[in-house]
Amino acid sequence: MTNLLIDLGNTALKWCLPGEEDNPHTVVHRDTEGYKNKLYEEWLALKLSRVVGCTVAAPEIAFSMTKFFNDHGIKWEWVRPQASFHCPTFSLENRYARTGQLGADRWYAAVGAVDVLRGIAHDASILVVQMGTAATVDAILNLGGGRYQFLGGRIAPGPTLMHKVLRNGIPALASDIGSWASFPNSTADAMATGILDAQAGLVQLALHELRKYAPSTRVLLSGGASAFVVDRLREFIPDLIVRHNLVLRGLAARAACAGV
Repeated sequence: MTNLLIDLGNTALKWCLPGEEDNPHTVVHRDTEGYKNKLYEEWLALKLSRVVGCTVAAPEIAFSMTKFFNDHGIKWEWVRPQASFHCPTFSLENRYARTGQLGADRWYAAVGAVDVLRGIAHDASILVVQMGTAATVDAILNLGGGRYQFLGGRIAPGPTLMHKVLRNGIPALASDIGSWASFPNSTADAMATGILDAQAGLVQLALHELRKYAPSTRVLLSGGASAFVVDRLREFIPDLIVRHNLVLRGLAARAACAGV
């Protein structure tokens, strides 16, 4: 029996088998043609029996995949956020006002973050930072005894989207992006510095709020744009932890607990 985990995001699709979350296959689907045939051939060769997937974007791609799974007798499930998650080692309670409004990617990234951090600092609360098309910063409170609460978080444009909005909204600005500087003296550097400081400020302020209730909080950074912000964040958060593919890790934890 071969199982498949899928994280279908705004720009890229990541997939792996359980236990391979550190090295998933990545397919960029945005503005890309002709990738489905090769992808489906790879999946057929795996002789899949079940798929657990998370998607909050590209519904036409999810529909195509669902049809493919149905056509080949593969059981599938596109997961949704839950009121709570329970497994033998920890539980996570969802404190979102309306559970259904929380993106499944944020929820399963939170599950994955708890699963990761319990092996590093099991007494710590967690600030989960995902840098992608959107930047999300979510707070997870450690109640002790393996019990956690997802408190909610912040959503803002990610670095690439910020840059795109600036270029499209103000055509006179430079199209290239520069580097961070204490006192930028070029337009490209001014844009890079503004974007980086906006992202760093978002994380710092969220961390400040969570540490009012949980002084022992660790920050976990993930996402395709994390390399752009990691050095700036480490200036303020020296113990920053970088772990990628949190959604896949959360799906793996769910699959393991469900016996998939």
